[in-house]
Amino acid sequence: MFGFFDGRFIGNEDLSPEKSESWEVGIDQSLAGGALKLSATYFDSRLKDEIFTTFPAPDFIATPANRDTLSKQKGVELSASAQLGPQVTLDAAYTYLDAKENGVEEVRRPGNIASAVLTWRAPGDTGSATLIVRHNGATDDVAFTDPSFIPVIERLGGYTLVNFAAEAKLTDRISAFGRVENLFDETYEQVFSFVSPGRTAIAGLRITL
Repeated sequence: MFGFFDGRFIGNEDLSPEKSESWEVGIDQSLAGGALKLSATYFDSRLKDEIFTTFPAPDFIATPANRDTLSKQKGVELSASAQLGPQVTLDAAYTYLDAKENGVEEVRRPGNIASAVLTWRAPGDTGSATLIVRHNGATDDVAFTDPSFIPVIERLGGYTLVNFAAEAKLTDRISAFGRVENLFDETYEQVFSFVSPGRTAIAGLRITL
């Protein structure tokens, strides 16, 4: 509110705090003696006086301000957890999101998000392996590619990431672990023009003293 960096940033002492109101309703259900658990939730939220950065004329120096528009977000969350066998579990989730500000789709708010986690645990808890699949649907983002510096909307494509992790207990105090993130080296953007990391592998030992 009161910060100042010469030629770069000016605070705004009239800045108001953001205000939000939300509600949700859901249901949980267990089946097959608890081996399958299902959940569904509907949510609705509204945000007023959203804080954003503006560049007012004539100096175009960054300063925070409150939007006079109303941000509305509503959607459905679904999840399931299943015990597939003595050592195997599957967890899955899906979210549908309708996020709009002043009737226009909000940026960086994918309408569809899904995930699935398959986990195997060795007998006696001597090791484990986990396969994780995450999907983010297409979404809009703001880009300053026009020479006038007027922001334009760019559509970012959806992407699916696959991660794998494993751990093995070597002794009572030593375990070996490893994981591979972005297993198939997917190229994707969460923010316009910022390419996210490619395939990453990590391995190590965990020692309990």
